[in-house]
Amino acid sequence: MKSSFLSVALSGLIWLSANPMCSAQTTAASKKGESPSQHPQLALKTKVEVKSEMAQFFVDPLKCDEDGNLYLMTKMDAITGIRKLNAKGERLAVLVASPAADLKLKVAGYFSVAPNGSIYQLAYPQDTIDRAMLIYNKGGTLKSSVKLQPGFFWTPTQVAAFSSGDVLIAGMRDDAHVPFTGLFDSTGALRKQLVLEDDEELQAMVEDGRVESGHRYGNRAVELGQMENADNGNIYLMRRLSSPILYAISPGGEVVRRFTINAGSPDFLPESMHIAGGKIAILFREPQTSEEFVRIVDLSGRELATYDEPMDNGRGTLGSAFACYSDNPERFTFLYTSNNGNLGLKVAEPR
Repeated sequence: MKSSFLSVALSGLIWLSANPMCSAQTTAASKKGESPSQHPQLALKTKVEVKSEMAQFFVDPLKCDEDGNLYLMTKMDAITGIRKLNAKGERLAVLVASPAADLKLKVAGYFSVAPNGSIYQLAYPQDTIDRAMLIYNKGGTLKSSVKLQPGFFWTPTQVAAFSSGDVLIAGMRDDAHVPFTGLFDSTGALRKQLVLEDDEELQAMVEDGRVESGHRYGNRAVELGQMENADNGNIYLMRRLSSPILYAISPGGEVVRRFTINAGSPDFLPESMHIAGGKIAILFREPQTSEEFVRIVDLSGRELATYDEPMDNGRGTLGSAFACYSDNPERFTFLYTSNNGNLGLKVAEPR
């Protein structure tokens, strides 16, 4: 578990500095493709340096709620916690996992914001194969901590909660390159295991060297995926491939829709996904050139718009991390690190 999970943790680390974030996954024997055609650019609307917040490193994911509050981590230990900031960068709360002393937590990782404002986070107790889930209330206080039922060796990597309180968790079995997706109740009991259409193919892609494993039992297409709630009540799970696969999963654990999004080139990889108002925004980045664009699709996968990041001397100008998306008006929030090591927020709109 230790070497497997540490690899996942490090692969989710984003360094917001003058150096662009490098992608950890590449397609084997990938041919250099053509860059996407020129699209309308995003334009900087506001820029804020938050002098009260030091932030050189961030850990995936970055989340926002419907009130415009930002949630971010700088470490994956059980002490540092999740910072909750408002749109001005003012700190509202710190969600700390360490009060769950009965679990003796070592690492607290991927989290999501539920429709009711509660925060669900994956956690890893010390010296055991158990996996855990932490639930915080909207104010940031730890509400409960539960062990997840499956007793086999596995690494959960994404979590999101339905309005019912049931939770969708995706990850990997540690005894093979096998994806695992399950629907759990709020006590951590497994209600249903989901076998997704591409699970076997994703496993074969690692074994054939078509995607990078990252570690002995890993699969970056699964481990570096994303999960978000949508207004239609479904949760969308993204597998991180050059043309990412998205599954819309209902509260009952049924796959109601599957689609892919064309990146336009095999060299571009999806880095972040956010959903707002019936639209999905995915940031694609070319790791060698740092060129990036945001593609907007509806909840069925139909392309609505694509926006390029403005470049200056071959470098993007909005920051290394796409943190928030809103559709009314359509705005994109990016994070950066100032020269003083402070957290910076840049809000952009379509030009």
